[in-house]
Amino acid sequence: MNITLQGKVAVITGAASGVGLATTREFLSSDARAVIAVDVKDPPSEDLQRLSTQYGDRLVYVCGDVGLESTAQSFTRVAGERFGRIDILFNNAGVGLVGPIHEHTSEQWDRVMNTNVKSIFWAAKSVIPMMIQQGGGVILNTGSISGHVGIAGQGVYGPSKGAVHQMTKQMAIEYADRGIRVNAIALGTVDTPMLQQAAETTDDPARFLEGLKSMHPIGRIATAEEAAKFVTFLASDAASFCTGAILSLDGGFIAR
Repeated sequence: MNITLQGKVAVITGAASGVGLATTREFLSSDARAVIAVDVKDPPSEDLQRLSTQYGDRLVYVCGDVGLESTAQSFTRVAGERFGRIDILFNNAGVGLVGPIHEHTSEQWDRVMNTNVKSIFWAAKSVIPMMIQQGGGVILNTGSISGHVGIAGQGVYGPSKGAVHQMTKQMAIEYADRGIRVNAIALGTVDTPMLQQAAETTDDPARFLEGLKSMHPIGRIATAEEAAKFVTFLASDAASFCTGAILSLDGGFIAR
């Protein structure tokens, strides 16, 4: 099966590293017309700069905090002015903190919820009207095994991903008759900079990472590239009958 995004215009948040960067690369190599890469880093990461050199004006960078409505308005405006449409929205930006609920501050709670959840609300408000006007589109949200099951130490992250899963179902039902498909990818542990940062907040980072590997029946954690290929399939017309699903890419984690 040939997976192609030919002619599609995509927005990817959290595009500077990890799954977002890998998906930006995968979308472009799958012949997407353009990718609007969104991240808080200013200037863009060196990896994105290299992709920009390779793909030219097919890659457009928008800098901003996805927890703010102004960022969603900005990337929607840029996509509209440059390409006239948004076919794919990948709400991937996220932050994670390790610790039980009672040890988190209200500021930490707000930071995670704003980045992981409210960002999807802002993006939906800006992008969905454009998708309705053009006759459809695809929205993909980065979920997590932590949105399915309780995991010690994910007192804020887990609830945020549970909210992402429910928002996905709600939007899928709300906009199915408008030609908009909405799905979430419930990722297991993926080797990303965010994971490494989370590990560094623990007393024993190496033990933390080994423990995560052992929790997945497949015996390892995923690569960002594996996640990107799955996202690309869901974004493509090959997944045209799939909506409202929380699809696991977790090495068997929640099957136990």
